[in-house]
Amino acid sequence: METKPIPFSSEHFSLYPLADGVYAAIASEAGAAIANAGIIDLGDRTVLFDTFLTPQAGRDLLRAARQLTDREPQIIVNSHYHNDHIWGNQAFSDSAHIVSTEKTRRLIQTAGQEEFRSAREDSAQQLEEFRKKYETAQDERQRREDRLWLRYYQALVDNAPDLRVRLPDITFQNRLKIHGSSRTVELIPFERAHSGDDSILYLCDENIIFAADLLFVNYHPFLAEGDPDQLTSALHQISSMSAKMLVPGHGFVGTSQDIESNIEYISMCVNIAKQLVAEGDTSWERIARQSLPEEFSTWHLSRFFEINMKSLAGRFSKK
Repeated sequence: METKPIPFSSEHFSLYPLADGVYAAIASEAGAAIANAGIIDLGDRTVLFDTFLTPQAGRDLLRAARQLTDREPQIIVNSHYHNDHIWGNQAFSDSAHIVSTEKTRRLIQTAGQEEFRSAREDSAQQLEEFRKKYETAQDERQRREDRLWLRYYQALVDNAPDLRVRLPDITFQNRLKIHGSSRTVELIPFERAHSGDDSILYLCDENIIFAADLLFVNYHPFLAEGDPDQLTSALHQISSMSAKMLVPGHGFVGTSQDIESNIEYISMCVNIAKQLVAEGDTSWERIARQSLPEEFSTWHLSRFFEINMKSLAGRFSKK
């Protein structure tokens, strides 16, 4: 998709117009947003889709929403419980309602609290480890990968003293429509695909989907928590909706071709993992020797490939 960013000053993200009143906030490589977000003007209220990793990135998202819609955001959607999508919640007024599925809210309270505890206890050590990796990296591609993790852990370290997890106050179980004076958005959940529960935001009239982490564009998707069959099924369902623009959780705005690439990637990972199990060697060393097909060799977050392989091999070993 070819589009120019809107003039807006933030180190954390850039704003791209997708339709009149619909904007993608695409995380920058240098900031503390990490994941993407969205701003949708319903005509009489403003909806945000996800809030980034950190409060400071969330505050810039709030400033962007005010600039673009001339009002405070009234509704914030949390697509799933992972920290890089919801820890910016605290940047917004308590009068703004946070919406998620009932299961996502429970996950924020359980697995999300463990993620919060781990971030406070382990981030400083992780930061030092990736700083050492960065300093000894042999090529620019590896340094770029390490920089991503450096800014992730640096953001967690910087925000740990003041960070608090703000829970959704409105939940739903099936589909939910939010009607405004000029447009309607629909929230559609998918269980056990990327995480325990993930919701997309669908704008039917504009053929736009905010897919969160059900879709990655030129980034390795994270397969270690959900079910690869459920994720593939979710991607097929999203594809059947014939959206012209899809905002991923990570990467630039994509198209149906990116859905197909994710499905091919998942199939590749599943096949390799099954082969490793059949050969009786699922060690990190064996996984590290796997070479990626050319179409995936330049994708970012390459660390996820080994994590995906280890997780899937463990899953298939139990069957």
